[in-house]
Amino acid sequence: MALWNAATTEADAAAAYLPNITDDGGTTWGMSIPQRTTAVKGNMTSNEELSALDRILLLSDDQQALAKSVQRPMGFIFATFAIPLALCNVIVFSQRNMRSAPGTYVIALNVGQITCTFLKTLEIALTEMLDEPTSHYGFCFYQSYVSVFGGLLVAKRGSFVILCLSSVERLYAVLRPFHIQNFVLSKHPVPLVLAVYSLSFIWNLYYLTMFRLAMVADGGKTACAYVLTELFLKDPDLMYAFGLAARIMLSYVSLATQLVLSALTVWALRRHNMATKHVQSSASDDIKRQQERQLSVTLLGASVSFVVLSLPRVFLNVFSSAFPEFFRGKKYSNLFLVLDDFTFNLMVLGCGVDFFCYLGLSSRYRQTLISILPCKRFRSLVSDSKALSVTVDSELSTQ
Repeated sequence: MALWNAATTEADAAAAYLPNITDDGGTTWGMSIPQRTTAVKGNMTSNEELSALDRILLLSDDQQALAKSVQRPMGFIFATFAIPLALCNVIVFSQRNMRSAPGTYVIALNVGQITCTFLKTLEIALTEMLDEPTSHYGFCFYQSYVSVFGGLLVAKRGSFVILCLSSVERLYAVLRPFHIQNFVLSKHPVPLVLAVYSLSFIWNLYYLTMFRLAMVADGGKTACAYVLTELFLKDPDLMYAFGLAARIMLSYVSLATQLVLSALTVWALRRHNMATKHVQSSASDDIKRQQERQLSVTLLGASVSFVVLSLPRVFLNVFSSAFPEFFRGKKYSNLFLVLDDFTFNLMVLGCGVDFFCYLGLSSRYRQTLISILPCKRFRSLVSDSKALSVTVDSELSTQ
């Protein structure tokens, strides 16, 4: 099941379902999952035949299994903490005093992260729990249509676009703080969020038309096979085009744009601080600018951490897409599996790290969190982090 796991855990999982050509010129399409695994299982050669690079990159089945035994439990531990922390963000920003356009984008972003992380973690758990999971039609259906399509394609890609909308809204707020209420991203956040996830759903529908599930006999056992549909075979180039466009526009371009927006926001914050340093204004104007600046800094820190933890998985997918023979061939399949688990764990961390950014940088977030915490001990711990926010905000004010 190695190739199937490697394929379906990529951000653009649909690309892995395209034909994989074997050494004898045949195709692994039409095979059941165990047969496909055998066809691409990594082969180790003797040390005399290996180059210096191959000695580093080639992993044996035992080495891959050892890495898996360490990384899979870590992923479950990270998910156990990250998902509740992301849920905490949703609860806090849904409170009456936190409702705003930035809060709406934060809720939408965290919902997408929670969906993707939970569905993928559940898939991995089922893989470990079930005996020959590929013989269960229900598991294959969940893996293909729920975890991959609903989580990795629709929710994850949609969250990248939501993050860009939030960053554009914050950049405008820093540049024109007194006109932010009339900005379209601030006036209509809910319709825009619904439109983004709807667009992500529609754009990724190509994935559902590529194959169908079928139970076939495989060496006396029943296994699930993924059979290409007539629609795909009729015009495979069109499916390639949809997959490539979705991957580039919703994933790569979104993250690259986010990096540019983050740099522009830092520049705008410094420019704003220098421009208003010696300007006399009313107390209400100063308070409004201070609130917009602090909110922008908080969301900037959260978005940068999210992007940094998401980039390794994106780089892995870009490399595997540009050089499909490198990872999806026989030679480096074990290396791909190890890197796939590692980048997934980073993605899970990105689901929960936002909480600490909001907690440390936003006094308003802390106050709201304290008001809803049922335990006095937790309230005191959250209150103790106030000094960090005051220090960061005072440093920004003096720049």
